[in-house]
Amino acid sequence: MFKKLRIPIFAKFSLLATLAIFAIVATISTSILKRQRIQFTDQLIKFGATMSRYAARNSPEDLLEEAELSLYQLVSDIAKNEEVVFALVINSNGIIQAHSDINKVGTRHVGHPDSQLLSEKDGLQLRSFRATGENLLLFSIPVLYQGLKIGEVHLCLTQKYIEASIVKAKVFILLMTLAITVIGIAMSMVLSFYFSRPIQRLGVAVEEVGKGNFAYRVNLGRNDELGDLGKAINRMAEDLRLKDRIQTSFGRYVTPEIVERILASPDDEWMKGTRLEATIVFVDIRGFTTMAENSDPDAVVDLLNSYFTLVTDVIIQHGGYLDKFVGDTVMGVFGALIPDPSHVESAVQAAVEVRQHLPKLNQQLVTMADSIQVGIGINTGEVVAGNLGSSKRMEYTVIGDNVNVASRLTDLAGPDEILISEQAFMKVAGHPNLTFQSRGEIEVKGRKESVKIYEVVDQKEEREQTAEEH
Repeated sequence: MFKKLRIPIFAKFSLLATLAIFAIVATISTSILKRQRIQFTDQLIKFGATMSRYAARNSPEDLLEEAELSLYQLVSDIAKNEEVVFALVINSNGIIQAHSDINKVGTRHVGHPDSQLLSEKDGLQLRSFRATGENLLLFSIPVLYQGLKIGEVHLCLTQKYIEASIVKAKVFILLMTLAITVIGIAMSMVLSFYFSRPIQRLGVAVEEVGKGNFAYRVNLGRNDELGDLGKAINRMAEDLRLKDRIQTSFGRYVTPEIVERILASPDDEWMKGTRLEATIVFVDIRGFTTMAENSDPDAVVDLLNSYFTLVTDVIIQHGGYLDKFVGDTVMGVFGALIPDPSHVESAVQAAVEVRQHLPKLNQQLVTMADSIQVGIGINTGEVVAGNLGSSKRMEYTVIGDNVNVASRLTDLAGPDEILISEQAFMKVAGHPNLTFQSRGEIEVKGRKESVKIYEVVDQKEEREQTAEEH
């Protein structure tokens, strides 16, 4: 396979412009030459017709009187014109009475056998033929005396001077064509560079953006279509930069599937206020205020970062999304952004996994005086989900009474306890790997009826982990 030859755009533009200029000039030149040839030929024909009629009017009496000297003077005067090849006068018997070549006087006139009749008007015949390498015109007109034909005048003109004029015109036009072509090539190259260089810069910009360099900008300083294209590329790069920033930042709090959905349809209906069923999880550090007061500030920051990372990763791994951090409390939501029929089970398993990882986290936080213990509250039910906030700051969150219940359960949960509402319990009560214990009923502010709560006391994985430790 041969590699396709790459021709720069400025070279293509220059070549096309040159060919276009050459074609236009050639067309115009051909038209001019054709018109000149017609004009020169018409002038020659008019001259020949005039001279022939002049000779026919001035030769009858001399022809009758056989005044050869007068006739010779007549044809000689006509033959002085450079276009005239010969001029002659013949009598009614076809004998040459006068000829511009005196040696042919007295001989019988014989016409050219290959001559072609071009026109005939008022007795004047015009014929053409070729002899001695020249194109010739032959004019023939009768000599009349009192209406009777007593002879003929024949006048032969050459077209070589027309050809010479045409050749000169061709040379002039050729030189003009070359000059115009050279100027055209120079101008086309300037124009091609004027357009191709911005295109090259646009290509570099697209290549940089394609590599992920969304901060790259191209400034052509032009107020035309190429300038508009440069601005469009800059807008595209900015949009991609923001999209990448969203994907990078928001991807820390939700699953990749949720990020893709947000980026694919940022103005979708799900971003507006919607009533839906979701499960809310609150995770709160027990005794954090006292712990923070008795520890080094840097150690507290390390603690929170490690704790937030653990809880966030577990929530995302189980299909939820991080709603917010409130102090040392983490709020996660399941089933809101993407429908999940098992969102309650996912939330409970996430809570259990957080509890499982706490011992390992405490081993890493050797600078803390006390180990971390958390209380977890889980509730499920109808909430209002949407993009809430002001024009300067928006966040996707869920609100409603069921969110308040989950928060209340977190407040009631003891160290390393997971409390769930009856609504959540009914969704996972038959799960083979989960064990629950009733904790009675509680009163929730704003609710007339009390809420039954349950504690997640055991899970198969926790039992296996405990058995391995013992």
